[in-house]
This record gives sequence, structure tokens and C-alpha cells, in this order.
Amino acid sequence: MTPRSAAPDDQVRRYVETHHIDVIPAAARHGKPWQQIFFWAGANINVFNIVLGGVFIEFGLTLWWAIIAIAVGALVGGLLIALHATQGPRLGVPQTIQSRGQFGFYGAAFMFPIVLLLNVGFIAAQLVIQAQSLQGVGGSLSIPEWVLILAVPAIIIGIFGYRWIHRVMQATTIVVGITMVILFIQGLTYKALPASQTTLHRPSAGLFLAGVALLVIDLLSFGPFVSDYTRYLPEDTNPRRLFWAIYAGNVLAAFGACSVGAYLTALLPKVTEEGGPVAAIGAVSGKWVLIIMALSLIGSDTFNGYTGTFQVLAFANMWRRFKSSSVLLRVVPFIIVMIVGVVIAVLGYKNFVANLSNLLNVLLAVFIPWSAVNLIDFFVIRHGNYNVASFFVPNSRYGNFAWRGLLAYAIGLVAELPFISQAYWIGWAVNPLGGADISWLVGFVVAGALYLWFAKAWPVRDTAPDLVGGVRSPAL
Repeated sequence: MTPRSAAPDDQVRRYVETHHIDVIPAAARHGKPWQQIFFWAGANINVFNIVLGGVFIEFGLTLWWAIIAIAVGALVGGLLIALHATQGPRLGVPQTIQSRGQFGFYGAAFMFPIVLLLNVGFIAAQLVIQAQSLQGVGGSLSIPEWVLILAVPAIIIGIFGYRWIHRVMQATTIVVGITMVILFIQGLTYKALPASQTTLHRPSAGLFLAGVALLVIDLLSFGPFVSDYTRYLPEDTNPRRLFWAIYAGNVLAAFGACSVGAYLTALLPKVTEEGGPVAAIGAVSGKWVLIIMALSLIGSDTFNGYTGTFQVLAFANMWRRFKSSSVLLRVVPFIIVMIVGVVIAVLGYKNFVANLSNLLNVLLAVFIPWSAVNLIDFFVIRHGNYNVASFFVPNSRYGNFAWRGLLAYAIGLVAELPFISQAYWIGWAVNPLGGADISWLVGFVVAGALYLWFAKAWPVRDTAPDLVGGVRSPAL
């Protein structure tokens, strides 16, 4: 007897991801830690980080000090997000959903719009950089027209979901990695660096720390959703191997791409002043590299839209419990998030560099205290032991509002204010420190220490039963 062919819906589920913010079941888990090296390298080895590396020179750092600041920022930022990523296999849910364990079912909601803003901002900024690259190739298309064209493949990849995002990132690592090595070699042979860029004269502490902070937040910006891309790994995945795979992929790729951008900006100051690091890429290597650079961010566009979708669904989940894994439940919000990013790119492309730098600085202040509370709770207080089903139901184990996490976060955020040095705010302690912005250090230490103290002084007393499969049961 000939077996029946699969139903159309089954065929769709075979190729298109159906899970969203729900727990990934054991049968759907797959992957190895080493694959995360290529994923996160692909997320960092792109034209965005080349442009970001140029900002270090525009700040006023000379090349060698820019490279040192890039290295320090990469090592610190990579440490934090690699720690966050190890939570994915253990819990099997998106990062901001897991934050309900520290802030409560409704208390964690402040993260959803903030992370969504981050995702949409990156989509817009990256599409503009890609469009600038392709405009440098030639032709009569404007930047807004290129933005619309470039959004199409990013949307298509996102519709298919998790597996295809990983595949695109892995391909990006190989193709763009080889291209970037060629670009750097051609830059070395193009001409000598200006003498002013080779000095080792020490910059001010404020200038150096501003550079370090820029790369810390560039990497930490992955923190609120890094577990989104490890949640499919088997629960018994070795956490040490996973940590080092993600750490290496992020640090090496971010350092390499940003250093190339800093070098090109230092090498061709007049060219970058007029057209930015993208123009310097074209001057050194020609139009073929600009095409590769434009394509290097397609996967990153997709994963920002993908994780932005989870923020929309997490917010909606506060009023409605999703009982099924539907393709449309994930795909429709994803397309809407991508469209919003495209609209912002089309309307604001003329001033995106300054706006992006300011956005990153603001997000640094916002995310650092959250990161401290999240990491302390997972690794020190609960040691990774959570009742995951309780993340999705109000009035369950973690409560609606968890005062320990919310208070520690709020105090950490306020403690940062005197030490912030940004376009929108300069704290009273900045000048005595020589202009150094150490708000991120203060915020992390204060929020982390306070949360640890609160949890030890007033241990959590579970007032509601745990859930198994979303059903109330006796405490586990």
C-alpha cells in the first residue's frame, strides 16, 4: 500500500520554523557548541563593524590606541554575552522570557520594548550601510531604493527561521572572512599610514574608555537575545564548550572587523571624511568588495528582525497564552518588524551614524544593570534551576513583579547617572574623572551586588505552585 503524501501543512513545517517564544521540546533540539563559533563570527564579521571601527578614529584615538580599545571592549563585552548564551540550552526559551525569573511575569515587560527598539535600530542602520556599499558600486539607484531591495532576502530568510539563519551566518563567516583578509592585505600595500596615526602618545582616559564602552555595548547588545540562538541546542550541551565557542566567535570576529575599519579610516582620512569607511573600502579594494560587504549584513538584518518578533510576542503573551506553534504567529510579526526597520532606514538614512552612536550609548546604560541581575540570578542564586513553564503564566512561581530584581535594576540605573558622558546627558562625576564614562562599570557592580544582597537577606519564598506543562502542580 502506497503511503499517503504529507499534508501541505506538514510540508511547510518541515522547512519553516514553527516555534516562537514557546519552550523548545527535546525532540526538536539539535546542534553542537562548535557551530556557534561560525554563527557569532558571522554576526560580527561584516561591514557594520568595519564602520564601527572607523568611529574609534573619528573619536580622536590614534590607530594603535584604537586597536587596544577595540581589544579591551571585545574581551569584556564577549565575556558577558557568552555567559548569557549558556542559558539557552538549559532553559530552551528566548532570553527576555527567561528574565521573568528575575523581574516577574509583568515586571520583565520593560525589556520588551527596549530590545525591540534595539533590533529595529540595528535593522535600519545596517540597511543604510549596505545601501551605501551598493551605491558605491555604481548605478542610478538611490539609498532608499537599495534599502528596499536589500530587505527582500533578509525577510525571506527570516520566514524560514532558525536553521536558515544559522546557515546564512556560517556562509557569511567563510565568504566575508576571506574577503576581509584580502581587504586588509590590500590596505597594507596601498600606502603608508600617516605619521600622526602611528604615535603611541597616550590619549585621555575619557577618550579611551569611550572607545572601550562603544565596543562593550556593541557586543552586549546581543545579550538580551543571545540565548535565542542557543535555545535549540540539547539540554545536556557542555556549558564550558558552548561558552568558549561563543566567546571566540564574537571576540575574534568583532576585533578583526573593527580593527580593519579603524585601519582604513586612519589610512585614508580624507576619503572617510567624505564617504566614511565604506568609501575607503572601495578605494582600496574596488567594487567587488563593496558587493560582498553589502551582502555581509543580510543575516544580521534577519536575526534582528527574528528576535524583535519575540519581543512583540512576549508583550502579547502578558494578555494571551499561545497554545500552539503556528508558522503565522512568528512570521507575521517578523515581517512587520522588518517593515518598521525599513521605513526608519528610508526616512533617517542621512544622519544614521551619529544617531546610532547615541543610541548605543543610551542602551549601554539600560542593558548593563539588567545583565548584572540576570547573570547573578542564573549563576549564583538559582544555579540554572528554573521552572520554565512558570515563565508563561502570571501569578506563578516568579510572581507578577519580583521586587528584588526590579529594585536592584532601578538603583543600578540611577547609580550610573553621575558617571554617564553622552550626547544627551553628562553626569557631575565625569569631569573629575577626566571625561571618562565609567557608568557601565558602576551600573554592573551596583545592580549585581544589590541583587545578590537582596536574594541572600530576603530569600525567595515561593507563594505559588510550580507548573508542569502549564498546569499548576505541587511545588517541585
